[in-house]
Amino acid sequence: MIKLLLLVAALIAGIVAGPMLAGNQGYVLISVANQTLEMSLTTLMLLVIVLFGLFFLLETLLKRLLSVSSSTRGWLSGRKRRNARRQTADGLVKVIEGDWKHAEKLVVKAAKHSDAPLLNYLAAAEAAQSQGDSSQRDEYLRLAAEVDNQSLALALTRAKLLCRQEQYEQAVATLQDLRHEHSRNPVVLNLLKACYLKLEDWKPLLALLPHLEKQGLVDTAEADQLRIQAECGLMRHITQQNGSDGLMGHWNSLSRKDKQRPELIACFVKLMSSHSADSEAYTVLRDALKKNNDGDLIELVPALNLADYHPAIVRLQDLLRYDSSNPSTHSALGQLLMREGKWEEAKTHFEKAIELRPNVEDYGHLVEVLEKLNDSQGAADLSRQALTLALPAKN
Repeated sequence: MIKLLLLVAALIAGIVAGPMLAGNQGYVLISVANQTLEMSLTTLMLLVIVLFGLFFLLETLLKRLLSVSSSTRGWLSGRKRRNARRQTADGLVKVIEGDWKHAEKLVVKAAKHSDAPLLNYLAAAEAAQSQGDSSQRDEYLRLAAEVDNQSLALALTRAKLLCRQEQYEQAVATLQDLRHEHSRNPVVLNLLKACYLKLEDWKPLLALLPHLEKQGLVDTAEADQLRIQAECGLMRHITQQNGSDGLMGHWNSLSRKDKQRPELIACFVKLMSSHSADSEAYTVLRDALKKNNDGDLIELVPALNLADYHPAIVRLQDLLRYDSSNPSTHSALGQLLMREGKWEEAKTHFEKAIELRPNVEDYGHLVEVLEKLNDSQGAADLSRQALTLALPAKN
């Protein structure tokens, strides 16, 4: 615009000054090497103005051409971006539909011109793994890392895919690194929980549980269930590695609250008994039964191989004084009395247990007692009753 104004001003000046100089045009001599050029001052001024005008015209034409070229490039680039958006959207739909091969082709093709190439490569990684191609999955994850190596989405996708491929150790390594910077991220915490369960890595799971509860990722009931599962799993590992002595040492290190949990007591007793440490197991079980009339714990008493069952019989008889309607106590006491050869007493307790809770095992014990008492008819009748109980009910 300024150049145009200058050109117009020069033309106006030429028009005004031309007639004034018509009678006094002056003289201009230009000498270059052996060549000379002569003209009037007026002619030189007009020539300069014309050359300037041609230069301005050429500049304007070049700008217009360049503008058209840039516009064309912009249109082509915009077209590629629009196609990439469409292909990315179609590819993500195919991922949801499970059309992995088609999905991979679409999102990879669109990645170069995509507004979010990270998303394309992550979707491609999932599609590749779903087709069983772990090496191609890793290649897409590498390309995603080149786009944004610090992306939380990339790390989480890698961990999820590793978990799905049952590569739990690698997944845990990725998740533990993430947890340093994203300690409250629910996806990180839930994936760690899942991996620890699959790996049966009980100590880290126990350490993780308070954080899961704090973030509201597990309720109290689920947290208790997981804690019991983890503690029992840890006891199994300790027993496998260090035997009953190692398990006893671990049990003594537990909190008083944990030592009073029936589920953990049952787990401890069964593991000790499986390693021929029944007497030590009974000591813990006996103390637990002083404060807990739990049926599952009572049923463990006759499962133990004890040198002397008399203390256990006395313990169960004491329990009946406080709760005479517990079928588990009657059944356990009957089994111990059988071992002592006290058939009449055993019969009384089995009959009471069946009266309170019909049970096929108690029927079997009572049949054996009646046979010992030479009551063949009673044993036969009872066997028929037990068979009726054992058979599924007809509609």
